[in-house]
Amino acid sequence: MTNFYQIISHETEVMNSLHQDVHMTFLNRANDYESWSKACEKFHSYVSPIDSFIDQIYESPILDNQETLEFVLVFLEIDPIFFRSGYIKEDMIQKLKKTKLNADQLTRIHSILIDAVENRGQREFKRYCRLAKAVSSGAIIETLNCVFQQGKGARKSRAKLMLRYICLSQVVKHHD
Repeated sequence: MTNFYQIISHETEVMNSLHQDVHMTFLNRANDYESWSKACEKFHSYVSPIDSFIDQIYESPILDNQETLEFVLVFLEIDPIFFRSGYIKEDMIQKLKKTKLNADQLTRIHSILIDAVENRGQREFKRYCRLAKAVSSGAIIETLNCVFQQGKGARKSRAKLMLRYICLSQVVKHHD
């Protein structure tokens, strides 16, 4: 099977380097327009090996291909940050809610969700909360309660928010 950890990590470095070149040449654009223009062209024309997987995610209503599902899980585990990666993660998380998952995949998602509470405050966090609502278990609720009770600042706030999403869904389920 493809080593997605290596590919995603490498491509994150490449894309961030290309994006950084655009910003660095922009600072001297008035004196060297050609360098800035070339950096922009290089950035916008770059075709990444992960693009085909990202295209599959956007084009498919659910993640029914196991290789694509593995790519998504690794992508979310690594949590790469590059230009537009937040939008990509949002779509991945949305698709995971509709995907039939095995026990190992659910365990990995639970780890991703806890890591999101512990370390991630980006734009896609509310999508993680919605995913938690769809895949919650007693173990994840217990872990989130511990983070909420013992955490401080942003960690505590994120744990509280995720718990609210989960608990609200359980209240709605009990009323049905």
